[in-house]
Amino acid sequence: MELDPTRAKWTQIAVEIERRIDAGVYPVGTKLPGILALCAEFDVAQVTARKALADLRERRLIRTENGIGSFVTERPN
Repeated sequence: MELDPTRAKWTQIAVEIERRIDAGVYPVGTKLPGILALCAEFDVAQVTARKALADLRERRLIRTENGIGSFVTERPN
């Protein structure tokens, strides 16, 4: 996926991961790719990938277990 240089990269990454969750690419309980994998896929710095995951976590689409990874959660009602 090529990122739009006129928009914040972290928001585009968060939108893409949410799209993948909605499409069933990452079903509930699935471990998401790690920070380094996201950095490589989207060609961004770690801080950018972390901010995207933080946004998803704040919206309760994922949960993060320190030292283990981030996992897709049930959608809140």
